[in-house]
Amino acid sequence: MLSTVDLGYTTVIIPKLLDMMLSIHNKVSLKQCFTQMFFFFMVSGAEDILLFIMAYDRYIAICSPLHYNQILKGKNCILITIAIWLSSGLNSLLFTMSVSNMSFCQSNTIQQIYCDSKALTKIACSGTELFDIVLYLEFLILGLGPFLCSLTSYVKIFGGLLRMKSKDGRIKVFSTCSSHLTVLLLYYSAASSAFLMPSSKHSRLLGHIFTALYSTITPILNPLIYSLRNKDVKRALLRLVRAQK
Repeated sequence: MLSTVDLGYTTVIIPKLLDMMLSIHNKVSLKQCFTQMFFFFMVSGAEDILLFIMAYDRYIAICSPLHYNQILKGKNCILITIAIWLSSGLNSLLFTMSVSNMSFCQSNTIQQIYCDSKALTKIACSGTELFDIVLYLEFLILGLGPFLCSLTSYVKIFGGLLRMKSKDGRIKVFSTCSSHLTVLLLYYSAASSAFLMPSSKHSRLLGHIFTALYSTITPILNPLIYSLRNKDVKRALLRLVRAQK
């Protein structure tokens, strides 16, 4: 499911961006803009919830291993998957509708690599009140909420790790959590930098960099981060490094 979300990020943004960069046609219609925005926020909302579910998965596997198959059995995983996509889809629909109610009259130029809601508010003349409310709820429910839940899961995991006496057990726990923890920190650090960065003379350039980082670079890095746990991939990488020497 994480692979599907990562593929969604790049599919929503990159093809249109490349088309605009490689041609003289650098315009996008409102319908295309809102369509892109809907799917972008759907996959981003799904990733927020999914990263928490993956943290919870590791918490159950490490702190309650005997109950793992009962709690996260196949039926429950299917229900969780359906719930993630339904909630992220409804949230994205509400978010997109709140943006579509704005009136744009200051400019027709979006200073971003995709149809970003934050960039659209800068050229809006009215109708931003509903958007501000939805954005605040979005930040609390799908931003801060999953992050705090993931943080709680890892606090409990590290608490259990400190109580372990076996060195092999600690190494196994670290191996289980390292990939997901790396992805979690990379995603939230880049996303928070893009959305919470204060205004300055360099904010536009930094905003483009951080947006590209969490919307395109991070999805590309995620498969690589998880692949490094595979022994065959590690051996192939070592052979490549040695060949370069």
